[in-house]
Amino acid sequence: MKFRKYDQAQTKFVNLNYRKMLGEDSDAVLINGMIEVLDLSGIEDRYDEVGNPAYHPKAMMKIIIYGYYEGFFGGRPLSRRYEKDLGLRYLSNDDFPDHRTINLFRVNFKDEIAEVFAQVLMLCKELEMIGFENLSIDGQKIKANANVFQNKNLKGIRKEKEKIEKLLKKLLESELDFQQEEEKKIKKNKLQRRMKKLEQAAQLLIEAGAEGDDKLRYNLTDPDSRIMKDKRGVLNPDYNAQNTVDDKFQVLTAVNVINTPSDNEQLFPMKEKSEENTGSPHKNTLADCGYSDKETFTQMENDPTTEYYVPDRTMYTSKNDKYSKWNFKYEDEQDVYFCPQGNKLIFIRTSKDKDGLEYRLYRTEDCEHCDVKNKCRKKSKNKGKIRNRTICVYPQDEAIKRMRKKLDSKDGKKIYQVRMSTVEPLHGDMQKNRGFIQFVLRGLEKVNSEYNLLAIAHNVRKIILHRADALKKYLANAAKVA
Repeated sequence: MKFRKYDQAQTKFVNLNYRKMLGEDSDAVLINGMIEVLDLSGIEDRYDEVGNPAYHPKAMMKIIIYGYYEGFFGGRPLSRRYEKDLGLRYLSNDDFPDHRTINLFRVNFKDEIAEVFAQVLMLCKELEMIGFENLSIDGQKIKANANVFQNKNLKGIRKEKEKIEKLLKKLLESELDFQQEEEKKIKKNKLQRRMKKLEQAAQLLIEAGAEGDDKLRYNLTDPDSRIMKDKRGVLNPDYNAQNTVDDKFQVLTAVNVINTPSDNEQLFPMKEKSEENTGSPHKNTLADCGYSDKETFTQMENDPTTEYYVPDRTMYTSKNDKYSKWNFKYEDEQDVYFCPQGNKLIFIRTSKDKDGLEYRLYRTEDCEHCDVKNKCRKKSKNKGKIRNRTICVYPQDEAIKRMRKKLDSKDGKKIYQVRMSTVEPLHGDMQKNRGFIQFVLRGLEKVNSEYNLLAIAHNVRKIILHRADALKKYLANAAKVA
């Protein structure tokens, strides 16, 4: 025989060992080992003996985390990937769930998924991946699974309701033949469902006080989302994903998704959540100016558990603004301030701002003869007149000055620079490298569950990148104990 037999139509029985084909160093095998040592009893206990046997929670968790690890965030993309991904075949043992089962698992076990994140974090701690030196906190705006054009105020909702009422009336009055009756029924049901959704939205807006405020809006696709401006200045229905990151290997120590655009009140809750997850505070806590308000600086000084490095909103701009209030000199004996031109500002009264914070108001007696009056003074909001220069001095300003001094010191600058290489790269990795630019699920609770899965995948990736050998030893020891 000249050639070996070559018949592509001939079927074969092949005994496949997926693990051997993948290799012990493959991502799927390492993820499999990590999930095997986790305690998933919280999920297992929620299943019942009655009915068809369910997919094993460990298999489901392995498949979903592997999907987020590889950049496949929904049930359908994972199902399409299964046919050609050896890792998914191995993790599912060739018994792959359909996309609905995957999506329901993510939704039904929100609290348990958060617990899995905490367990993976403790694994990072066991592998000595958390340094407890610098903790960086930051938020990123991630697009909601919502249509920006479905963001309506009460006026817009009422207008659409009137339009639907006319369409329904016209539909009921029209005479249609037998063939068109089914089409009419489908259209009627669709309009009625839309009408019900509009009525619910109108009721919620009225309860929120939208009768006298056209700015209050409701998104009919995802009501929990809010219109936010991202770093590019684009307005979209978004969520604000909060992250705390340890600087040793950029491990995520805590995550939370909120639907308010401001980071203002998130500094202490996120820092405390990180401590709860890891069991220890960090030496330093770093955040940008979005996390600071006047009261925050006093609270930071009174917290003995960590050293804060958080600039105020005008720290850097005021350095280039000669006429900022921070560059005015105070004379304690006379209780007066002097502007950079030497003009005196005397105390006028004590007052409160819109947030109820008390301040002392100082004003110059006359700015008319000053050479730089147009650069320093501000126009009145009432009649557009130029007024004498005033400054508002808050009790918290002293704490802000102390924070500025700390950040301007040699050590302070060095510590704060760590933030740029700790939490900022995380956002780029998630959105640019992994492709997570929009939530798949809808509703605040569900997107929190989804973001926890993304955070688990992030920490798993850090373990594989930096501690693969240590992980293998840990898993081998765990197997011996078991």
